[in-house]
Amino acid sequence: MFKNIIKKIFSVPATAVKFARSSSGEFLLKKTDFGLIRVEFAVVEKIAKRALNSVEGVQESELWVEKFSEANPMKISLSVILLEGYSAPRISETVDKAINAALRENLQLEFYVPVDVKVKEIAQVIVPKKRRVR
Repeated sequence: MFKNIIKKIFSVPATAVKFARSSSGEFLLKKTDFGLIRVEFAVVEKIAKRALNSVEGVQESELWVEKFSEANPMKISLSVILLEGYSAPRISETVDKAINAALRENLQLEFYVPVDVKVKEIAQVIVPKKRRVR
């Protein structure tokens, strides 16, 4: 009976998320019903960058993933150059939704990942000149 009580106290839920560090960098450990899944932060970065490419209005970006807190295990920091005519708050919201949707779809994460967006610059849209043919 005593063993059953200890087992209940120390049992880890099936969707528990923990962090670890290796020589290649930090990674996320997710316990599932069929075992542990190890996802490096570099993979999370690639998924987020792919999602960011689908957002219209972002010309360039720098993105990095960092450990945040136990409630929100990771945070994504993003520095972007916006195209002229796009709203920074709307782009920020769209980027947040796109990245979180991609992470939920690819990694089945049940928690929200905060996305910190910093607008570094607003770039002017350059329209190519038409050449006259003689």
